Amino acid sequence: MEVNSEEIYIEKLREFKKNADDFKSWKKITDQHKSALEYSKRKKKRSAWNFFKLSSIGLLAYFFYLIELPSILKEDECILPIPEILLDIWRPPVRSCEFCQISEVHVRSNLTADEFYDNYAYSGLPLLVSDGMKDWSTDIFSFEYFKKIYAEKNSDENKDCQFFGYRTSFQSLEEVFSMPEDRATFLPGHEPWYIGWSNCIPEITATLRKHYTVPYFLEQSERTSSDWMFMGSPGYKGAPLHIDAVQYNSWQAQIKGRKKWNFVPPPECWKECPHKHSVVVEPGNVFVFDSNQWYHSTEILEGEYSLTIGAEYD
Repeated sequence: MEVNSEEIYIEKLREFKKNADDFKSWKKITDQHKSALEYSKRKKKRSAWNFFKLSSIGLLAYFFYLIELPSILKEDECILPIPEILLDIWRPPVRSCEFCQISEVHVRSNLTADEFYDNYAYSGLPLLVSDGMKDWSTDIFSFEYFKKIYAEKNSDENKDCQFFGYRTSFQSLEEVFSMPEDRATFLPGHEPWYIGWSNCIPEITATLRKHYTVPYFLEQSERTSSDWMFMGSPGYKGAPLHIDAVQYNSWQAQIKGRKKWNFVPPPECWKECPHKHSVVVEPGNVFVFDSNQWYHSTEILEGEYSLTIGAEYD
């Protein structure tokens, strides 16, 4: 059979065109694949860079917390408040969980300074001293008493002191002392409240300290220049669950009312320690507590309104 050379040529052209089309399609696919790979690489590089930036910020914040924060969190410097969530995130873990290995809060009376410093001062163990307010004359303290002595000072000075409005809408002590009398005196039917503030104005500190001193078992301690006041309605929630970042351990004296403290160890100690503890602090009691190691919250029990004085000790 004779083969037509023209037909062979045409067939070769068709085959060549088909291969060319296939080549173009393949080239298009490979080009798209290369583009996708390049995009993926760029995306990974950006993700790695973003992760590096965030990690760097985190490490710097952690370094700041460990090195600088203790030196600037002095109450007499009245610093810019730091959000609680940041303090919780960058909180360094406790070195030992021995402090929380307790079955109940220790209750003592007639406690000598030596006993206190040998067994409790820096142990992290919660301690309730039932007669901690010996020779104090703080019965004079009340909402009206505080309102009067603070009214004599310039409001700008009060703004330099730390203030916690907690669950209320109060933004300052000045706002608190401007509330209606019925609410201020905790009459039924009025919105409850709980607040805290530091008395960092030297003249007011001197006036208040005429009526109290450091608890007798802390006679070896040098007191800080600022004390704290916490005040609120009976039967109302106090401070929400949180952990502090203050420089020293602290004590809190219950002047009026009854306050229940609830506290749990930090998460790194949950396997070694009972999960939850609580203690009711009565008028005349002093509660010694390491608020830098325990997560804690408070609530005011029914009856009289609550008034508490607190301070740090070295």
